[in-house]
Amino acid sequence: DVLFLSGRNEGGRAMASPQCSGSESSGARDGDGDEGSEFLYPELLSFAGKAQALISELLIVSEGIPPAFHDRRFDPVLFDLRYLDRPDDFESRVNGDRELQALEDELHETCSAFLQRFFLLASGIVTYHEELLKYLSDLRDGRSMQYKLDKILESKHGQQLLTESLSFFGCLLLLMEHRMSGFLREKLLVAHLRYKHCSDVQNLENICKLCRLHPFSPSHPRQGHLVPFMIAIHKPEELFARFPFPKEVVDAVICRVRDDDLYSCLRHYPDPQHRAVALSSQAGCLYVLLLYSPEFLHNGFVMREIVDRFFRDCWVCPIFLYFSVDLSVSWDAYREAKMSLSSYLPLTFVRDRVQHNCTKVKELLSEIDLVISDGVLTKNYVFEKSHHLLSLVRTCNVLMRWFLLHKASIDKKLRETITSILTAQQIGDETFFFLLLKTCQLEFEMKRLYLQLLEGRDALWDESKHCASDRMKEISLFFSGSWASSFKMKNESLDVWFGKLMLEVKSLEYSRAGNSGRKICHIISLLKEVEQLYPVEENQQIRRNLSEVQQYLQDMLKALSIDNDAMSTFSTITDSVYAWSSIEVFIALLNKKIEQDSSVVLYLHCFFLKFRSLLDVPVSRITESKSSFLLSVPNYYTLEYLSRVREVLNNFPVMIFRLFNEDTSNNLQNFHLLSRIKIANLQDFSQSEKQYSLMEAVNKISIFSQGMLRMSTFLSFTDLDMKSFLESQMSNELSKQLEFKLKSFFISTIVGPEELELNMRKLAAHVLSQQHVMEHLQDLLHIHGNHIWDEVFTNILRRSAEEEVNDFIRRSHNATATRQQLNDLSRSQTFFGRLLHQMLQLTGPSRSMFIEPMSGWFDSEGRELLGLHFFDQLESCLGAEGMASLDSLLYHAIKVNLEHLLTGLRNLLDVDNLEKLCKVDMTLGPAASQPFLGWSPYKPMLNVVNTSCEPWVESFAIIGQLQLLRCMISLKLSSSRKVLNKQGMLSAFCSPFSSIYMRKDSPPFLSRCMSIVTISQLSHYVFDPHLSTLTCQVKKGILDFSPTIIGLGTFLKQFHPTYMVEYIQYMGQYVQAVAETAVIASEPQKRTIDPASELKKSTFWLMNFCKHMEIPKDLFDSCLPPSLFTVLQT
Repeated sequence: DVLFLSGRNEGGRAMASPQCSGSESSGARDGDGDEGSEFLYPELLSFAGKAQALISELLIVSEGIPPAFHDRRFDPVLFDLRYLDRPDDFESRVNGDRELQALEDELHETCSAFLQRFFLLASGIVTYHEELLKYLSDLRDGRSMQYKLDKILESKHGQQLLTESLSFFGCLLLLMEHRMSGFLREKLLVAHLRYKHCSDVQNLENICKLCRLHPFSPSHPRQGHLVPFMIAIHKPEELFARFPFPKEVVDAVICRVRDDDLYSCLRHYPDPQHRAVALSSQAGCLYVLLLYSPEFLHNGFVMREIVDRFFRDCWVCPIFLYFSVDLSVSWDAYREAKMSLSSYLPLTFVRDRVQHNCTKVKELLSEIDLVISDGVLTKNYVFEKSHHLLSLVRTCNVLMRWFLLHKASIDKKLRETITSILTAQQIGDETFFFLLLKTCQLEFEMKRLYLQLLEGRDALWDESKHCASDRMKEISLFFSGSWASSFKMKNESLDVWFGKLMLEVKSLEYSRAGNSGRKICHIISLLKEVEQLYPVEENQQIRRNLSEVQQYLQDMLKALSIDNDAMSTFSTITDSVYAWSSIEVFIALLNKKIEQDSSVVLYLHCFFLKFRSLLDVPVSRITESKSSFLLSVPNYYTLEYLSRVREVLNNFPVMIFRLFNEDTSNNLQNFHLLSRIKIANLQDFSQSEKQYSLMEAVNKISIFSQGMLRMSTFLSFTDLDMKSFLESQMSNELSKQLEFKLKSFFISTIVGPEELELNMRKLAAHVLSQQHVMEHLQDLLHIHGNHIWDEVFTNILRRSAEEEVNDFIRRSHNATATRQQLNDLSRSQTFFGRLLHQMLQLTGPSRSMFIEPMSGWFDSEGRELLGLHFFDQLESCLGAEGMASLDSLLYHAIKVNLEHLLTGLRNLLDVDNLEKLCKVDMTLGPAASQPFLGWSPYKPMLNVVNTSCEPWVESFAIIGQLQLLRCMISLKLSSSRKVLNKQGMLSAFCSPFSSIYMRKDSPPFLSRCMSIVTISQLSHYVFDPHLSTLTCQVKKGILDFSPTIIGLGTFLKQFHPTYMVEYIQYMGQYVQAVAETAVIASEPQKRTIDPASELKKSTFWLMNFCKHMEIPKDLFDSCLPPSLFTVLQT
């Protein structure tokens, strides 16, 4: 299937848009071409293969030029060939300037590999010329014992290989000048020689000759103003003169190409009007060869003959693949050649030609529409109308070729003439695209049906021959008189004659097609004579048998007419590699058409199979010679081909998601059926409009699925795994849409609890709908939709969490960052950053209170700000993996805050403060002892701490706030541990309070310092018996009790357990001191504190601290006498 549409031919055509088979025998069974010609000229075949490999490498190198060589910044260290004359002068400029040396080092580091590849290419081209020059010189001088020039030129295969070996090298020169200017080539060569220090390399003189700047004329079109595939070089014969070949050989090849049908293509184009297209392959060769011998271009008689045969109505000529030249410009320097061409290019002729072709385009579009309509194109139709269909396909391709090539003409007058008429006729790129697309469909179906005819050809022959001989036998029996019938006609001569005729039919052989065909025609004529000479019309049975015999014989003729020659013709006339130059325009129109009509997807495989020859033609000689280049060279063309396929397929996910949006997904959800429905409401209940839109979307997506399945089947030669590619693209598109949607939520920096929950409900609904979309697409597109969803959503949430963690770490590295700056998420650009910012805003310790029995945060008016209901919604939206990612973010936020707190504490504990702490510690005595002086020793230190510990306490509260959020998340994740453990995401969900976030050395007097800070905060709280907690006396500036003690406990947890024990003992020491003060105090009016209240608060603080930090009860009991527990009960 692929080869039929590819335009590939056995003769190894390789010039621009090669269309024709290499020999007459390529498709005919009784041909007379070169027998085993591929083994006759291995040297020439090797030359042609090497040239194709060099052209491929040239295209690769020219597309990978480093940006530095187009950057004016590097001009001072990039030199032309003048460097080779005075290298010391140029080097001294660079060595004396530091900036230039830095540029030199950067250039050397980034471009060395490319420079090496360019040098190998240039060296390969020069070596190719030397080897081919030696071979041709030996051929000219008769030094070759095996081959003679005349013998090679007498052979079709020899003509092709010799012509291609010369013309391919010319294409190399033209393409190098076209794709890499002389300025660039000189800079590349000199840069390589400087960096490799290899100024004495072999063939350096010829390599310099290849890279030397080729002058251009100011009046000649610059390459930068042309389309990328149109070559326009001023005086190319001077470029060719640098690398000449033996003139006798070149002239002999030119004469042969002028007169012969080099690729045997004329038989595929019987219409004289199509002769220029039939000979276009060798026309490209001839253009290049004439540049080796420009004397022909100045010979008026020869050029009129050449133009009349090859360029009569085609002045834009492809020379290799889709690279073309405009002869109306390229031959400006050759007066005779230009005059010969101009005689066929008056504007009136061009105008008439364009108008005629425009009319034909419109007619062809209508005719193709009729042919490709449903039910028209069948096997019988293809067989009976094969000649007409081939003519239709041939004409379509010829017209497309003419327009696509000549619309890009460099000559301004000719181009404007063509464009103006196309505009007047309302024919544009879209029209040619439709013609191409419909022609592709027709060609694909014709080929598919004709292949079926070929496959059934032998069976049709055998069956028809068997049936025809059986009917002959029955007729023979009738005339023998032994056949039971009411009408008997005994005729021994007819009996014997039909018997012999039966044997004659049985003896027919399909392998001898010509002889068998003549015999069948003769037998049919004899049967018709028998019908006229003998009275057989009176017997219906005999007449029917004779009619059936003739029909079976006609079927045998049909079987004989089904041969590979038609396939060869079809392959030749459908080749469209020249149209690859317009592929960008076609791809844009194709994407636009698919958006308008999804059924176009069903014919994508036809469209891309049309350009299949792009993968075969440029490597045909490499394949034929079985060269080692076959392992690498085709990759360039395959990647180029696949890049265009992907360019179309990349838009499929966007279109699919646009078709199957959130509303469509909601329509697919099951709804509850009512037990009773009123007849009047039945029509509304059916939701016909929604069902119609749903079925329309499902149908279009099914078409996408079917089209991609066809592409997977018919483009299998590209090794493109369509299913994996589609899944990858669907994953990318889903990721883009989800990231956009997630970033659009929680944009406002200040929100209330109602708005936050409303946003969360909307987000959860959207996430659920997207998940349902992927579930349904899984069935429609045969992809792993659920797996894609899980992977994409999890990765997005992970990336969001990782980005926010990196921002936390980046801010923590700023030594001057304050606590507010460290936790400022108001400018976050990530989903988790914005979500966490709003959660922290609502649960801030200074504006909310965490009430443990209700597991939520409440404001001063008792309104819930954030609670279990919110975390239920959060879990339904993010899932277990998302909650785990959020937990990971909180973990790192706590870690950063703890490290920042520790750094601040170390800075605060200077020499003076340490001395004061030491005095207090000595005065109060060991942790397990009871202070002798009661409460009074705490006063001096409290006066110091009250003014300096506020940042610490705020940090404790922030850390505790984050810890409480982790606890709420851990509560939700407790049921998902098994799933998360399998994914390696399980962390300290069970008890965040026991997590170790950092491992640092503790500062001195840590436990004593923390106990004093705690004591300093007790005065800010009062005990609320209704809430059973400590609450603030004033609304502003006081931090919530629960997060503060949790933060303090978390901080102490990061160090050795003895610090936690000491802190509890110090607090127990303080409680006992306060209790003693309450008992012995005799003058209440002079007390600085209320001992009873202080005792209650300090004891409650210590109890809650031990509860949250999971301190053993025996430790707590050892620090407080049992009598103090009755204090809280009162």
